[in-house]
Amino acid sequence: MHSRSLLPSYLSCFLLVSLLPFLLIQCSGFLHRRPCICSLIRCNAKSPLDASPPPQPNLNDYSEQEMSVFSASTRLLLDRRYAKNSPFKPANIDATPTIFDLSPPRKLTSSDPERRWLSLQFRAAVVVTAYVLFPPLVRVIFPLIDQSNFQVDQIVSSFVPGIAILFGTLCSLTANILYQRQARLQQTASEEASLLASITQDSLHLLRRPEHEQLRVAAAQSAADYIAILVGDSRGSEIMRVCLSDPVMEITNCVQEFEIWCDDDLGNSGALVSNLRTSLSEIGVLRARRLSDEALALPPTHFLILGLLSTLILAGFLLASLGSVGIDPITGVASPSFESNVLFAVLTGVYTLFFNFSRDLNSPFAGVYQIRRSQTASYLIKTKRVIVAAGINVDFGYDDDGNRQQQQ
Repeated sequence: MHSRSLLPSYLSCFLLVSLLPFLLIQCSGFLHRRPCICSLIRCNAKSPLDASPPPQPNLNDYSEQEMSVFSASTRLLLDRRYAKNSPFKPANIDATPTIFDLSPPRKLTSSDPERRWLSLQFRAAVVVTAYVLFPPLVRVIFPLIDQSNFQVDQIVSSFVPGIAILFGTLCSLTANILYQRQARLQQTASEEASLLASITQDSLHLLRRPEHEQLRVAAAQSAADYIAILVGDSRGSEIMRVCLSDPVMEITNCVQEFEIWCDDDLGNSGALVSNLRTSLSEIGVLRARRLSDEALALPPTHFLILGLLSTLILAGFLLASLGSVGIDPITGVASPSFESNVLFAVLTGVYTLFFNFSRDLNSPFAGVYQIRRSQTASYLIKTKRVIVAAGINVDFGYDDDGNRQQQQ
């Protein structure tokens, strides 16, 4: 009867011990930069052949709280950049590309909040905090636990290994899912940008005759709009552009107008038209795949479970270390062994590091471990140079300050 009455107190102590590392892990997550939700979806682009602008979505009808939930659940308004906007400023349109144009859109400094969790100071602070707070925790828990009772050994030997297996499986799945997502995004974006360069070159060559000048300018402007979307627009902005004024559809319309002009007698241009139609279909599939991968992200509950399992393992370690606690014969104060104190601090630091590492991987366009975009940027710059070499004056959607402009 005595052992049964002690079981609730053991479980209560077990959960109480979980509080410290859980707070350390969860609080460290707030050092990540919150996504900006104040930017509105820009869908003001219109077809160069259309005199009337497309209808605009009105986001002012939503409150800030609703927009926050909307953004978090659908990832429509998160910042997303596949290249730097500096090569597409009006002053740099004719400039020769440099290696700096292929660098990430924003370089993180050592003082950046997104990088703070990786700094030596932050990791040392977590380890030192856990080291300092471990002895007081032991002194609080030690009088509540009857070391002679076999139930403590049962909890440590049966419950904790099961939690550890579950935690290890979840860690493996987390890293695998996030790594695969980044790899798919990086590959799809590179293939899409490469196909855009090919489509631009083929369409401008197809429409090279003077009588097709208007279609040629329209195709070039649509390619420039596609570049501007990948360089700085949000996912929601791109989706609305697909609904209202799709650049791929505009280029397709130009090809169709050319076919109508030829009266289905394409002659030597037949192979080029067929290749263009195939490429336009492929780039649409690649874009849909990329937009789908951009929307995928691990939910906050996933990281909550990851943090809870980490703290339960640390709590189990604390209970197991109670057997090595020494009692001062003079003061009667319980003190843990030096080895268990150091090991608890190191484990807390490692679990906190992995928690923040997973959160960083969950944002492929922000944080320390972002997708590599140099290859995508090179193809976007190549597309720009194809348009410039053709002598066509188009708007790439950015002013000299690098701000996104709305098309009139």
